[in-house]
Formats: sequence, structure tokens, C-alpha cells
Amino acid sequence: MIAPWDGDRINLKIATWNLARVLPKQAARTAKIVGWLDRIDADVWVLTETHNSVSPGPGYSAASTGYPDRPGEPGERWATIWSRLPIEPLPPTRDPARTVAALVQPPHGAPLVVYGTVLPWLGSPWRDFPADDGMAFRAALAAQLADWIALVRQFPGGDLCVLGDLNQDLSRRDYYGSRGNRLALLDALRTVGLSALTADPTDPVRAVARDRASIDHICVPARVVQQGSARLEVWPSGAAPDRRLSDHYGVAADLGSRGPVSPDEP
Repeated sequence: MIAPWDGDRINLKIATWNLARVLPKQAARTAKIVGWLDRIDADVWVLTETHNSVSPGPGYSAASTGYPDRPGEPGERWATIWSRLPIEPLPPTRDPARTVAALVQPPHGAPLVVYGTVLPWLGSPWRDFPADDGMAFRAALAAQLADWIALVRQFPGGDLCVLGDLNQDLSRRDYYGSRGNRLALLDALRTVGLSALTADPTDPVRAVARDRASIDHICVPARVVQQGSARLEVWPSGAAPDRRLSDHYGVAADLGSRGPVSPDEP
């Protein structure tokens, strides 16, 4: 199998950002967010806690989760995959309110099976599972892992990538979540041969904010991490996210270059 990031530099950039429930009526905030989307210029985005009205541009097509499993305004989505490469939405996942899958075809090489997600955060139940002791997190993760396994089997010539707000750090020092949830997430990723570029020691959030760690992750085939060829970006660069935009950093990975960068304010 020829993977899309094998060989020399490949012009393929993936990114994720939690937009903290941006709404059309927040025109100034939306404009600043779109400014960042334009600046980062990813080929594939997974936007979480987003809205149908927020797009990285006219050259992109989308696949979105269904209606959220919480009260909200029309057009809100837990996750949307945007791609300027050819994209084919895949059948609904086991949790269509919070997760979405799509097939993305780069100009050369194998397709990407992109899975966008939001896992339960601390204190959040999921379906009939309470938040206590990470039960909701691990139950939702088990459902998503079943999707990942099925997608790997369905597309043996493709490469699975999981992006979104996983609500759990993958840090050597505790930041958010729990040790049990961290181990469960790492084990689930290993089951399908994935590693998180946004885990220590390459976590780009840790690089700009020493007392924080990423909970928004870019998970790719383990060989990509082992090759060390991905250039990571985080925005905005600073000791904390810019809450005028979102309470999350955005993270991106250019899967064909080297060295971390922190883009300047647009």
C-alpha cells in the first residue's frame, strides 16, 4: 500500500479546532474564526462545537454529524469534516450525534478515512451512562472504537485519521481528564494502529503553554509519528486560548514537513 504521506514532502495538511458553539449572530467572532481558518489553510478540517454557517471557504465540501444530543440552536453540530479534496460522506456511525466519518481522496496515494468526534468531557453523561469514574467517556469511546475497527476493515487500502475534541490529555503530566481515561484512549488508538501527534512529547499546546496540554487531538497511523515528518501548528500562540474566539486552541499537522511552528496573529 502506498500511503499519501510516504516519500518526499506531501502537500496534505489536517487540522481540528473546537469553536465553543459559535453561532451566526456572533458576527465579529465568526469573522475572526474564519480569518484563522483561512490563515491555517488546511486541506482537511474537523471543526467541533461548530455551526453549519462556519466554513473554511467556498472550495470546501462537508460531512457533518446529525443533530446534537443536547439542546441547541438550528445548525449546530458536534463535528463537521471540511475538505477541499474530493470527499465522500460515509454511512452513519454508532453515535451519529457526536461522530462523523468520510472518505477523502488526495491527488496521489491511498484515501484517508477521516473520523471527526467529540468525546464526553468531565462531568458529562453519555446516553444512559453517568459521568462518574469516567463511565460515560469509556462507553462512548468503546462505541467509537467499534467504528474505527469497522472502518479499518472496510477500507484496508486507506489510512484512518481520527480528529476532534477527545476531552482527554495525552500528557506525561495530568492536565484534563483522568489517568484511567487516558490509558483507555491510548489503548483504543493502539488497537487500530494510531498514534496522536498531539500527545507528549510532540504536543504543540505544551510547546506554547507549559501548564496546559492538548485535549483536541490529531491521531494518525503510528508510522507517521515514528517518521517525525509532520510539522505541527497551534493557534493562537500564547499562554492561554483567546476566549474571544474559543476556549480551545486549534491544532494542525502538515504531514510532509518538519518542525513545530506557532503562527502569528492574523
